[in-house]
Amino acid sequence: MIRFQIDDEINLREFIDGDAEQIYATIAVNRDHLTEFMLWMKPDYSIVDAREFVAQSIVDARQKLKLNFGIFRGDSFIGTIGFAEFDHQAKATEIGYWIDKSGEGKGTISRSCKSLIDYAFKDLKMNRILIRCAADNLRIAAVAERLGFIKEGVMRQSVFRNGRLHDFVTYGLLASEWKVGSAV
Repeated sequence: MIRFQIDDEINLREFIDGDAEQIYATIAVNRDHLTEFMLWMKPDYSIVDAREFVAQSIVDARQKLKLNFGIFRGDSFIGTIGFAEFDHQAKATEIGYWIDKSGEGKGTISRSCKSLIDYAFKDLKMNRILIRCAADNLRIAAVAERLGFIKEGVMRQSVFRNGRLHDFVTYGLLASEWKVGSAV
């Protein structure tokens, strides 16, 4: 099992059977917070959805299609981060994440992304990492920019969410642009 110790409190680990209840409880408390930008969030998100997410995350990791991690403060689940997909031929991946509303603004996502970026470039031998977000999701954009990702483009009115079309921004980072072990 892959784990990352981010600091004294925060760790990332692959999902295991039994995580669904904590995931669902955190999502239920953060329903309004997540609905705005998370494309997977639906009004009737249930414990069944959380169980399916965990089961699919385990399968995807085994097949090297995706790699999702829970973000934990101690033993408490507070969000997810991971590689949304791998293109092994192009040596490219995409990082996606969300965190409990009460965990925002503490640097947890930036430090977690940094660990995954180091891992992707050093251990997985990726060449390119993307972060994509709605143009009005300023928190995700700020993380990408803070980590040195380059804004590569805007896909205008490309995603329908919450009754309207959203522009989506793509940020990219190449292995040659990243210094492994650099500070956030």
